Amino acid sequence: SELTTVILSPKADERLGIETSSVEYRSIRDTVRIGGEIVSPPGHDVMIAAPMAGTVFGINSDGIPTAGTQVKTGQPILNLLLLTPETDLAGAHEAIEVKKIQFDVAQANTNRAKQLLLDKATSEKIYLETQAGLAAARASLKAAEARLHLLNGTGAESSQEGISTFILKSPVDGVIQRIFVTPRQAVSASTILFEVASLDPVWIRVPVYVGEMVTIDREKEAIILPLGSVSDKPVYKAKPLDGPLLSDAISVSSDLFFQLSNPDGVFRIGQKVSVLLMKLGSGERMVVPWSAVIYDINGGSWVYVKSGPNTYTRRRIEISSMIDSFAVLTRGLTRGDEIVTTGAAEIFGTEFGVGK
Repeated sequence: SELTTVILSPKADERLGIETSSVEYRSIRDTVRIGGEIVSPPGHDVMIAAPMAGTVFGINSDGIPTAGTQVKTGQPILNLLLLTPETDLAGAHEAIEVKKIQFDVAQANTNRAKQLLLDKATSEKIYLETQAGLAAARASLKAAEARLHLLNGTGAESSQEGISTFILKSPVDGVIQRIFVTPRQAVSASTILFEVASLDPVWIRVPVYVGEMVTIDREKEAIILPLGSVSDKPVYKAKPLDGPLLSDAISVSSDLFFQLSNPDGVFRIGQKVSVLLMKLGSGERMVVPWSAVIYDINGGSWVYVKSGPNTYTRRRIEISSMIDSFAVLTRGLTRGDEIVTTGAAEIFGTEFGVGK
């Protein structure tokens, strides 16, 4: 036992600034820290597909939004210009000539009916019918010209007004996760065009080892911490909810789900986070200041116990969790032990000859 004991001279004890305190017992609720994953709630991660064949364009003269763009429910994302069968498109020039002749004939019929109406040689009904035929011929010619511009790649955006279009909108408030098409790309029916995911709220999926599932208090909120966060960063609380009853036989785990408000978009879909879950039951737990804990080269945790005047014994401890600036112990110390809270690293260096 003397191998782990360090005896200092009174002068060395004073120079190292050693401070000690007695082991404390506090009423602490047991917790367990597990890794979790940010996921989108069901129905809030949507992939939009083309309802029919067509060519993709932006809204008006705007381009297609990029991934990461914030969108609102009902916001137009892109235009799908519906295409006629290939046999019609191949004869676009001939179609325009035919439409022009039909338009000229309709125009002549309208002019003649107008003159006959002025001469009171025909009825107003016949005149209105010729006007309707003229309007239909004009729209048909405009659509044929727009289709030709689309094939030639000239004036595509300006020609959209002359072709049947289908505006695809965002079904949820969120962020465009992926764009699978480019402007003026021809797509077939059912082609995936873009994906939108809602970021507020988000769900946290926490895989819990089935042996610990019965010890988790599922009615309590979970504390969420981004990986790499420091003590001065805020913590986030997530509410428990009834999610899908999923399990993984390979990892021997079952999933718990929590809902987290994310108005500022701090968390992203797929992000890994640290989750602190509350366990059932509470009671007196032994705690020591975090400054009293030292680690050896193998990762073992130790504290120095004052065993006599200027005498300190290194004792192994087992830590179950961290609460604020205290380490909660499961074994290693007893009530009344006096431990080093300031200067533990200096004593460790003195013991192994690597002092500061």
